[in-house]
Amino acid sequence: MLSRVEDLFGRRLEVGDCVVVVTLHSGGPTWARCIRSLLTHTSAETPLVIFDDAGGSARARQELTEAETLTGREVFIVTQPRNLGFVENVNSAFDMLNPADVIILNSDIIVGPQWDSRLINAGRARTDIATATALSSNGTIYTVDTGEAEDYSPTLEEIEDRALRVAEQSVRLRPFVPVATSYCTYYSRRALNVVGQFDPEFSPGYGEEVDFSLRAISFGFSHVAADDVYVFHATGESFGPVGENVGKADNDRFILARYPYWQSWISEFWSDSETPLARASRLARVAIRGLTVAVDAENIHPSLTGTFEASVALTRRIADHPRVGTLYIVSPEDRVPMLRDSLQTLGIAAQVVTLGQLKADGIEIDLAFRPYQDFTGLHWPAIAAYAHRNIIWLLDLIAAKNPHYSEDAASFSRLGHAITSSLVDADAVGVLTEHVRQDLASYHEGSAEPARIFLLPTGAPTGLVSPVASHVPENAAFAELADREYVLVLGTTFLHKNLTWLSRVFLMVTSLGWPGVLVFAGPDPSTGSSRRLDADLRALTGEGRILNFGRVSDDDRIILLSGAALVVTPSVTEGWGMVPFEAAQLGSVPLASHGGGLGDIAPHAALSLLLSDDAADARTINTLLTDPDARENQRRAWSEKAAEFSWESSADILIRAGLDVLARPRSQRPGRREIAL
Repeated sequence: MLSRVEDLFGRRLEVGDCVVVVTLHSGGPTWARCIRSLLTHTSAETPLVIFDDAGGSARARQELTEAETLTGREVFIVTQPRNLGFVENVNSAFDMLNPADVIILNSDIIVGPQWDSRLINAGRARTDIATATALSSNGTIYTVDTGEAEDYSPTLEEIEDRALRVAEQSVRLRPFVPVATSYCTYYSRRALNVVGQFDPEFSPGYGEEVDFSLRAISFGFSHVAADDVYVFHATGESFGPVGENVGKADNDRFILARYPYWQSWISEFWSDSETPLARASRLARVAIRGLTVAVDAENIHPSLTGTFEASVALTRRIADHPRVGTLYIVSPEDRVPMLRDSLQTLGIAAQVVTLGQLKADGIEIDLAFRPYQDFTGLHWPAIAAYAHRNIIWLLDLIAAKNPHYSEDAASFSRLGHAITSSLVDADAVGVLTEHVRQDLASYHEGSAEPARIFLLPTGAPTGLVSPVASHVPENAAFAELADREYVLVLGTTFLHKNLTWLSRVFLMVTSLGWPGVLVFAGPDPSTGSSRRLDADLRALTGEGRILNFGRVSDDDRIILLSGAALVVTPSVTEGWGMVPFEAAQLGSVPLASHGGGLGDIAPHAALSLLLSDDAADARTINTLLTDPDARENQRRAWSEKAAEFSWESSADILIRAGLDVLARPRSQRPGRREIAL
């Protein structure tokens, strides 16, 4: 029993003290866990006082005694001489505990670690804060959607885990709210002293917190949500039958008579999905349930190039990320069956759906992600608009700046509009390298705002294994490599891949006495290919010194990489560059040009192609073909550099960026323009 308030702190109460008040009527199914959680997780510096409202609580008292014995901590009790109802019971607590701040807690609340200190910190974040209310599983505007049935009752351990997750995820927005509640709310003595307590007109209860909140606002105070505090609220257990307010409708009318603006204000506030409270609740939901991510699969297909291999690799790691709850692959309708089969083969845990299915099922998407540029403007804009936030991965701007890669002028114009619009509309843009960041700033400055741009590199390959020795190459052209050394170039024959230049330099290498051949392996695009120039040059060289194998299978590709004397990436520009890392992992020697993003990722100790002096580059190639020490140093430099990049790290960077944009306001930039097609 609490006979003297001096017993709470061993002295008289002072301004700056804070006391937790638990309003108890008769208890309920949650009470035993409520008091146990309070005794376990309330700091020793915050006294706990139960205000028993004479509601027949013998069983509740027994459960309290058991919890005290279990935890080794005692609580103070004030027993009312008669049932006062919630309003007068709380007002008596406000009076008794003056001048301390007070936290009002219902008896059907379960708290987690550090709940009281976090709530107090929120309530004292500014001097004009009257109340701070915890987020909850069931708390009107403070509700966090956990996706569970209303009657689901998590264990104490589950609630503790959720509370810690929410606290860790929170960015402490301390979002403004029009009204407090009283299930788990800090009340500032400053506000109680200026505004007054609950109005007894609302006895026994209902509407009193709305009236208090609006009175406080009229005096210049504010209310906030403690967005780093999450509690479980069972609801309906705190007051019992005698606590039911048969005059609820009358109290509603009373509120509207006093505050005619109230209903329209709270309705508008609650329906706005972009208030700081809505963002804080969304972050809390993500902390509990995990992110719901939608990946745009418009250009993911079996005929993979390096760009789309990266998309698949990153998608796999997104699916495995501990902060991702559900992953959807959003596909055009005609490609859904193919993608489902592909994901099953690849072992990626994701659901393949159309955007129409997401909308029809009312599935809420936290983050939409496009793992490459938007080339068409046909699929991505609707996905990006549907999700709460969207991120696009800018791999490079080659196609946007090079009309040779489009079928005609109109196609080039549409592509440029699609890429630019997607970047303008993005909440964040991941760029492969610093080179891509600078390229973007020079191409479209409005899309390169520093706050929206983050580095999102690809991962270096791991686990590549050469096929067994008995493997028969699928490409018949492999017969031409029997007992011959070769330099290998892997990649699509786009002009910027610079194969024609390398062919010319290779002839200089042969003049230095190296007897091997140059091999190209990779698909020919329908536009922007160098294949005609390359074919002319091969015809001039004769003797089969330059070979083009075209597209090869994955196994054949690894065979080529493993057996090459040198693997060259001669590109004029790249966003990043995977092949040198693949070569090093398979024991081959890589050599890349110092062009674009390749310059950003290349090891400092590695030799590079300069592209400005053919004779010097020919000598570099010859050195790496003939000098064992130079070859080993080159391979080791690229192998060690690979340790800096992993797909797990890239996925983590992306997810952290996604959480960051969820915490920030949605972009206020103009929406996407419709693209004439």
